[in-house]
Amino acid sequence: RVCCPGSLRDQPAHRDTMVRGPMFTCLKLSGACFAGSSCIVAIATIITVLASIRTLGPEDQYVIHYLNGKDVVNGPAVKVINPFRHKEQRKALRIGTLEYLRIRNTLNGDVRVVPGHAKVFLGAYEEPDPVAQKIVLKKDQYIRLVDRLSGSERVVKGPESIVPGAWEESNDGVQNASFVNAGSAVVVLNKADGTKRLHQTTGPFFPNAYEVVVEMRSRVRVLPHETMVVRNAFGRYIVYGGNGTGTSFFLAPFEEIVEMQWSSFSEPPEGGLQVVSSTPVTRIDMRARKTFFQYDVRTNDNVALRIEGSIFWQVTDVAKLLDLTADPAGDVWYKARSLLISTISKVDLETFMGGFNALIQKNFEAQKNDGFYSERGLQVYSLEVTKYSPTDEVTATTLQEIIKETTDRINRLQAQRSENDVKAAKLLADIELEKERTKLIMTQANNERLVASNEGEAEGVQLAKAASTFFEDLTGSLPNLDERVSLYKMHKELENQNQRTKHIASGKATLFMTADELNFNLKRTEL
Repeated sequence: RVCCPGSLRDQPAHRDTMVRGPMFTCLKLSGACFAGSSCIVAIATIITVLASIRTLGPEDQYVIHYLNGKDVVNGPAVKVINPFRHKEQRKALRIGTLEYLRIRNTLNGDVRVVPGHAKVFLGAYEEPDPVAQKIVLKKDQYIRLVDRLSGSERVVKGPESIVPGAWEESNDGVQNASFVNAGSAVVVLNKADGTKRLHQTTGPFFPNAYEVVVEMRSRVRVLPHETMVVRNAFGRYIVYGGNGTGTSFFLAPFEEIVEMQWSSFSEPPEGGLQVVSSTPVTRIDMRARKTFFQYDVRTNDNVALRIEGSIFWQVTDVAKLLDLTADPAGDVWYKARSLLISTISKVDLETFMGGFNALIQKNFEAQKNDGFYSERGLQVYSLEVTKYSPTDEVTATTLQEIIKETTDRINRLQAQRSENDVKAAKLLADIELEKERTKLIMTQANNERLVASNEGEAEGVQLAKAASTFFEDLTGSLPNLDERVSLYKMHKELENQNQRTKHIASGKATLFMTADELNFNLKRTEL
C-alpha cells in the first residue's frame, strides 16, 4: 500500500510539494513492488506519475480543482499535477503602459487593480474585467472619483495619468476646467455642507472634493442711465447704478435680479382704442419717459369725450419706488386719468373747448406737488392733451361743424393778419426808402455846395489875380488908385453887359427894354 500513488495524492502535505521527491520515491517503491505480487499496479502507477509531469512556461498557469477548493500553479516551473483532478491551463495577462486591469475575487468579493506595465497571474478565484485605458488628463482637465465602498471622493487635476482605485468610479468622466475672466465667474456648491460660493479669480478653476460648479455667471453691466435691483438671500434690496456713471457686478449665490411687471400703454391708433399690457422690467431707465394715454370722460353738461395725449415723467429715486409701488408707469397713468376726469367734469363743453390746455395745466400744477409722485420717487414734467373727440355720433357731427366754423374764422383772421402784415411791411419799406432818398438828396446838396464853393474859390482867386495884374499894369499911366478902381469897375460892367448880350443873342428869349435902359432918345424933328 505504500507504493500506491493514490495514497500520496490525497494527502494535503504532499499535494503542493509533489515535484521531484515523490517521483523518485514512487520509482523506488515501484522497484520494490516488482518483487511482490502487485507489480502490475506499480507499473500503472509509474505511468500515471510520468503522465502527470507538466512543464510551465513563463506565462503559463494551471488552475487545479480540489474537493475543498482550487489552487493555481504559475510558471515557469516543472510540476507534477494530480491527473485525477480537474485542471485548467491559462495564460498570464499582459497590461500595457497606458492600461490597467481590475480583478475581482469571486470567493470573497475583493477587488484589486493592477496598473500597467505588468504581467499578471490571476488567483484561483479571480476573474479579470476587460483591460481599460488609463485616464489621461490634460492641463485644463480634471476628474472626480468616488469610492463606492466608503463614499469618499477625490478630485485629480491634470496633467496626470490616472488609475482609479479598486472601488472608484467617475460618473461625469473627464471634465474641462471652468475658465474665469473679468467678465465671468462660477458659482460653486459644496455638497458636504450645502454652502455656495462665488469664485472670481481669473484663470482655470478646478473644484475641490465635494464641490461642483452649478452655474457660470456673466458680469452684469449697468449703463450710466440705468439702475438694477438685486434681492439677496435675506430678502433685502441692493440697488446698482443710478449715479450716472455706470457700474458692473456679479450676482452672488442666492441673489437674484428683481423683475417687476410695469404697465405698458400703446400709442392709440387713429380711430382705435389704446392697448394696455404688461412688460417685465429688470433695468430701470432713469431718463425721461413718454407715456401715451386715452381716457373716456364727461363734461358738466354730460357730453362724453375721448381724450388722447401724453405724459412726460421720470424715475428719480429707486429706493422710494421699491417701497411703495411695483408699477410706477401704471400709477402715473391712473393718477393722470383721475386728474382729467375730475377737471373736465367741472366744466361744460364750451368752456372746455375754449381753453382746455390752460384748464388742465392749472389743475396739473396743483396736483403735481401733493406728494403722490415724490413719495414714489417719481417726477412728472407735463401732461399734454393732443386730441379729443365726442364718443356720440350726433355730438361729434355738431362738434365738427363748430370746429370747422372756428377753423374758418381762424383762417380768415390769419389771412387778414397776413395781408395787414404785408401792408405794414410795405409801408415800413417805403418809409425806409424815403429816408434813404432824403439822405441821398442831402448828400447831393452837400456835394453841390462843396463843388460850388470850390469853383467860387477858384473864380475868386482868378478874379483877384486879374484885378491885381490890372492895377499893377496901370500903375505907371494912372498913379491915382481911385482912377484905376473906377476904370476897372467900368471894364467889368462892360464885360458883364457883353456877356448878357451874348447869352440873349444865342437863345430864343425875347428881350423887352425901355428907352431909359437903352439910353435912347427919339425926337419928333428927326422923324
